[in-house]
Amino acid sequence: MKMLRRFGAAVSVLLGVALLPLVGGAPASAAIPTTASVATPYLASVAMASTPDGGGYWLVGLDGGVFSFGDAGFHGSLPGLGISVHDIVGIASTADGQGYWLLGADGGVFSFGDATFYGSLPGVLGRAAPNPMTSIVRTPDGGGYWIVGTDGGVFTFGDAGFYGSLPGINVTPSSARVADSVTFHAYASSEEVFLAPTPDAGGYWVVDSAGDVYGFGDAGFYGSLPGRLSSLAKSSAHDVVTGHQASIPVTGFAPTADGHGYWMVATDGSLYTFGDAANYGSLPALGLTPPSVTVNGYIPPSTVGLSIPLANISSLVRTPDGGGYWFTSLNGGVFSFGDAQFHGSVPGVPSSIDSVGELAGS
Repeated sequence: MKMLRRFGAAVSVLLGVALLPLVGGAPASAAIPTTASVATPYLASVAMASTPDGGGYWLVGLDGGVFSFGDAGFHGSLPGLGISVHDIVGIASTADGQGYWLLGADGGVFSFGDATFYGSLPGVLGRAAPNPMTSIVRTPDGGGYWIVGTDGGVFTFGDAGFYGSLPGINVTPSSARVADSVTFHAYASSEEVFLAPTPDAGGYWVVDSAGDVYGFGDAGFYGSLPGRLSSLAKSSAHDVVTGHQASIPVTGFAPTADGHGYWMVATDGSLYTFGDAANYGSLPALGLTPPSVTVNGYIPPSTVGLSIPLANISSLVRTPDGGGYWFTSLNGGVFSFGDAQFHGSVPGVPSSIDSVGELAGS
């Protein structure tokens, strides 16, 4: 509740019926896929964080609306304070689950519950961040947080350690691209970049939407999508849709509980495992296709005026013990695998949202 900012235009999302709620990797009930129409200068995303015991989770909307499920407590939201924004892109829960931070695309931070405010980019720079921010991740003890931008820049606050960034090693994040006149209409990804710390906070991984993985500090390298596949650029439309090769872009990343492996998820719900990460299931493996999203706007400029159908799985979060994971989708749907329990989803409650943004900090 420390910063007020503005970024972009208002978002209008038409939500339909609920997604398939999955429990333990098996479908609990079926629903007809729906379509959402989004007019925004960048792709919104949905993500989730579990409570410390895995008995609940939070989702956050682009307008700063917070949705709590299971044993996740509600500690406030921006609409609840009468604050109107449309640029919230991240949320991180505190270590005890009694609060959370919201992140704006300009690097502004809002604190709720027992979340301590450790700083923000506008507070440090005196202006909005030069590149859009994509997520906020707390340190294991909750005494600080990292913020990462679309260029792979890493910003530290509180007790979060700085171990490097992509600009610092002269690397530009890859934007996964698919050229398919029928399905993706030369769609380019939203240039999302992910950051996840190691269990001891002695390092972190920075991952881009093409599946490139960069380890800093004590973060081990266990592989990447470009390294596993012969060529992402040569993936055919058929392969992308069916999941025979990489489904572009990668929209979620999570390390295993011991930090010796990690998972990635793509827009169609395909799962990729590295190191000691176990495969507990994916949407294509179950014969499921997530609801589609039609984006009308300018993402990227070359697609102005086009309707771009794409699958909309947008994040992956592991359970506290690493024995399962959740997928989330743009309209707040939740899919559960392994020991991840289904506690509810946004389409399952009588409410409406702008869209849902990145959430981290389980």
